[in-house]
Amino acid sequence: MDKFISINVNQGDAFYLERAGVRILIDGGKSRRGFQKQFERTINASTLDVVACTHADADHINGLLDFFELGSQSREVWLPGAWTSRLRDLLINPDEFLQELIKQIDEIGNHEITSLEDYYDKYGFRESNDMNLDEPSSDINEIYKAIEEAPERSSFFGLIYCFQISEMLRPYIRQSLDNCTCKLFIDAIDTAKKIRELAILAFNSGAKIRWFEFQGSGTASGGESHLKPVNSNEIFRISKRLSALEYLSITRSNRESLVFYSPSSNGSGDVLFSADSDFSFQQIIPIHPDNSIITAPHHGSEDNKNAYSRLKSGDRITGGCITRKTIIVRSDGRSSKRPGSAYKSLVSKKICTLCRHPDTEGQNVIFLSAKYGWKRKKGMSWCHCI
Repeated sequence: MDKFISINVNQGDAFYLERAGVRILIDGGKSRRGFQKQFERTINASTLDVVACTHADADHINGLLDFFELGSQSREVWLPGAWTSRLRDLLINPDEFLQELIKQIDEIGNHEITSLEDYYDKYGFRESNDMNLDEPSSDINEIYKAIEEAPERSSFFGLIYCFQISEMLRPYIRQSLDNCTCKLFIDAIDTAKKIRELAILAFNSGAKIRWFEFQGSGTASGGESHLKPVNSNEIFRISKRLSALEYLSITRSNRESLVFYSPSSNGSGDVLFSADSDFSFQQIIPIHPDNSIITAPHHGSEDNKNAYSRLKSGDRITGGCITRKTIIVRSDGRSSKRPGSAYKSLVSKKICTLCRHPDTEGQNVIFLSAKYGWKRKKGMSWCHCI
């Protein structure tokens, strides 16, 4: 029997799917402490076949760090291919990467940009992130060699907790702090630290790491029959080199978060893992709408109304048309802004780990496979968001 669970992580996404004996976890929520134990209590297992991280946002990656830190294992770990672009530098030459990053932040001169997402939205790197097949790149095994060589700690990765770094770098830090770009700086360092940590933890756990590079168009490739990429290609060489700030902004970008799809054998009971994507990619959304599950893009945020518009107006070319039988699963904490009107206007069935209505309680959302698709576990409440 197949099983889908949206784990109530309070903030963020953590989705478990068991299909044909294969155990899959997509993201791990925001809590760096407690997710692994919560996962074991909820799933009654500590080993998986596939763990996938859709992007480096805290409410998707933090729980995965806890999962591996406490010794849980997965046969494979699927990570964003864009991470490979500068991962070796984060591992081997972190101080040089940091110096480049600080200079870039100082050169921006726009104090309205306080986060990596702001930077991505302002400057946009979708075209530059497309793979250039004519550009030479290194074998992906160079990443694993770098992990083995990387020091356990460095001044760079202690920076998020204290600013005790080398004399050479202190003037750049002071300059960054003085011109009110501290928030962007901290956001960037924190993201770099998490990317480095998850890559090391996954590798040292013995898992096979597979990399999936976001592509806004073209045919997705790679994956397995139980989990397929929708807006990415599986890559086997290091992604092209990006500048430090461009690199980190892409790894955090909601628009470039990876979308995955798990088809059922009979076309009813599919699952689409939307992550925080706004569905601006051009690939077909391969969902069979009747009695299939779609995870709500970006927790129902109105910022992602394009995704909900595409789901409502889908056709045989764009895919993704939903019906009253489609199940939309929203994972989120108690938010005053989410879900937005685009989510609430959907005609489909809707269910949340925590609705915005003040009288509702949090729940693990559980569906089991039935003859004609997914059947809600008894006792769960449908969406009561206001």
